[in-house]
Amino acid sequence: MKWVLTPDEFSYVWQNETDLDRRPYPVNMAPAATVRTESEHLRLRLPQRFARQADPDLAAALMLCARADATTITVSGERTASGNGDRPHRILAFAAVVHQHAAILVAAPTTVTVQMSHARAVGELLVEVIGPARPGRAGTLREPQDAVLGATDHAGNGQTFSTNGERGAARFRRALRKPVDARGFITVTVEPDNPMSPPTRHRTWLDVSGDGRYLLTTADELTLTPVSDAEFAHQLLKLAQIR
Repeated sequence: MKWVLTPDEFSYVWQNETDLDRRPYPVNMAPAATVRTESEHLRLRLPQRFARQADPDLAAALMLCARADATTITVSGERTASGNGDRPHRILAFAAVVHQHAAILVAAPTTVTVQMSHARAVGELLVEVIGPARPGRAGTLREPQDAVLGATDHAGNGQTFSTNGERGAARFRRALRKPVDARGFITVTVEPDNPMSPPTRHRTWLDVSGDGRYLLTTADELTLTPVSDAEFAHQLLKLAQIR
């Protein structure tokens, strides 16, 4: 099920159904309203058109997104403009998963889309929001974070790495500096009320111009992995522990 609302409609329905003023991140980075005057707002007739629980399915989707115990996936990124003075296209999406149910919010400049799906479909749906891309042509790169980021010792001096390590780190840095058609950040929080849940996880995707898509993992070791759309969707499900 899918609903396409204006920012004004979504802001009203969100507060009306969840009793929450704040929209979920990163949807809250998009405009909350498009009308500018009180008279324009009145003409929208939001209370008459969107009475509480008037659409039980829409209400259920929003309530799922508002649950504090839900597994959440946030997607925040940008796709470069194709030219002609166009602004970069922002990619803003939020997904919540409880058991086998998922709800996704996607914010655009003039619309907010609400969608319900099975939990196992959420990875594929989020990749659709991000946009398709072929996998990067280079192989997986893996290097110590300190080497790539140029760590220093306690005296403020650059650390010395082996010749092979220096070459590998330099190659990694060159890969990160390549121009991109799109890039963004993903944050996955699994069942925050469950003490056995893993810590919040972060990933970065990079659509390298003339090459393809890579997924960057940052930890003690940095990993840059080429991913297809299907592999990207699978990684999102794996991070969210959706089986």
